[in-house]
Amino acid sequence: MTEAAPSNAITIAPREGPTSHLVVLLHGVGADAASFQSVARALARGLPRAELVVPDGFHPFDGGATGRQWFSLRGITETNRPGRVREAGAEVSRWIDGELDRRKLGRDRLVVVGFSQGAIVAAWLAMHRAPGPAAVVMLSGRVAEDEVAAKAVTSTPVLVLHGAEDRVIPVSVVDPGTKVLDAWGARVEKRVYPDLGHEVDARELRDIDDFLRRALGPT
Repeated sequence: MTEAAPSNAITIAPREGPTSHLVVLLHGVGADAASFQSVARALARGLPRAELVVPDGFHPFDGGATGRQWFSLRGITETNRPGRVREAGAEVSRWIDGELDRRKLGRDRLVVVGFSQGAIVAAWLAMHRAPGPAAVVMLSGRVAEDEVAAKAVTSTPVLVLHGAEDRVIPVSVVDPGTKVLDAWGARVEKRVYPDLGHEVDARELRDIDDFLRRALGPT
């Protein structure tokens, strides 16, 4: 069986020394790698030894003429969403394993940053990869499942950022999602921005930079 993979990916090479971490950035539904490139370049300034990769979503967007997606939103419900996210997360996880192997990096040298649908997949990766990522950032996303492991299975630091004025994924999903992440063992930090919608702004980029410096140490 052919593994799912991006048709295109933007890569930002480390500026210094050997690669310390692989940072994977997952865009939102209907977008593509190019739309998330500016976020990657902003974060790269604070990660001189990291390699950043922004892949296109593995599947064509089925809600319009252009763009990519990680999973389909057609007919999506609270009941079937977890299964779709599980399938997408497993696809992305297998691809990430290959990218880490190509760079001869351990599974614990992974950072995932996701926006919107990409953040939903990032949350799944935080809970289900073993060992867990070194850090995960969720921008304007949600946790797609409410099942809790019998015991804590991850200690991944997770930064959850959301706009209070988000009309696409409402801020009301943040607290339930962070409780699920907590129950899985993740070390969650949460910030809600009172005047922010479904977008990424400079305050979030500064907060991500600070979070990754603390989570990763010198890179």
